[in-house]
Amino acid sequence: MIVAMDMPPQAHTPDRRPPWALAAALALLVALSWWPALDRFATGTVDAALTRALAAFAVARGINGAISVAQSAEVALQPGGVGVSLAPGEVLDPVNDLVEQFSTLMLTASASLGLQKLLVGASAWTPIKVALTLAVLGWVALTWRRPGGAAVRWARLCALGLIALRLAVPLSALASEGVYRALLADEYERSAAMLDDTLALLDEQGEALRPPPPAPDATLLDRARALIGEAGAAIDVRGRLAQLEATATAATRHMVNLLAVFTVQTVLLPLGFLWLLLRGLRLLAGRMATD
Repeated sequence: MIVAMDMPPQAHTPDRRPPWALAAALALLVALSWWPALDRFATGTVDAALTRALAAFAVARGINGAISVAQSAEVALQPGGVGVSLAPGEVLDPVNDLVEQFSTLMLTASASLGLQKLLVGASAWTPIKVALTLAVLGWVALTWRRPGGAAVRWARLCALGLIALRLAVPLSALASEGVYRALLADEYERSAAMLDDTLALLDEQGEALRPPPPAPDATLLDRARALIGEAGAAIDVRGRLAQLEATATAATRHMVNLLAVFTVQTVLLPLGFLWLLLRGLRLLAGRMATD
């Protein structure tokens, strides 16, 4: 008589090998880190943004100089100390302060872009790429042979850190430039063109406030006629100052638009894309640790 004996179920050992799709993603990141065009494209996009920021800074300094020229015309608008007492400096001071702040922020944006360019070059250092490749290979090999150990965790940490160090800045620079061209380029070009026109107009209006100096060989009668002419011109100087103030005030709106463009491109977008990259790497590490 044969008695059937219950055999204890065999424990199922889960397959801890890294999924092929995730291993392929890591291989793609390693290949991307060695792709020379990545750094060339990233450097080109940062250079283009830096050129735009420096151009905006130069225009802002030009507007600041034009307003300063108009402010210096205060004494000249009071011929002989008699006439209408005007203070164009007080009228234009708020606008001039905003222009100076804008130029400072554009200089800061230029410095930020210059730092990005240095980081792009530093991330392309060959030892970083070699270390990244070795770290990824070690991570995959250890996950395949002895999953779940401390060595795997350390290899994963090193690989993810090196991937972020190598790819974060170039990829964020390329992504930021792509968003700029798709959404922000038209606003930048329109505002930059308006500021160029405003600078030319301010130069013209500022020179109109400054009466021509008397000729050195002018007679006493000629000087008297010039004094009468300056007194007559001073009657309309309030209107000229109002036009100058309106022109400078209109320029501030375009400065705010440019400031928004550069804030998005140099601060918000790089930080956003850096967060997305790190988030993606964490998800990738989590999948390889659990699958």
